[in-house]
Amino acid sequence: MRVRAATLLVVMLLTVVVLALMLFSAVATFDGRSLVALCVVVVAAAAGGIGFSWKRYYRR
Repeated sequence: MRVRAATLLVVMLLTVVVLALMLFSAVATFDGRSLVALCVVVVAAAAGGIGFSWKRYYRR
């Protein structure tokens, strides 16, 4: 089960890196509110994914 959790963590980290690379050039055109909204959505999605995997893979 730890391999699955590690794989999920790696996939999540790669997703964040790819998202950052894709949006790197677009960030210059964002205003402050757009950037804050994007950060809120990304953090919420990451928290949801971590919470889901923690509940599913680390039940004791």
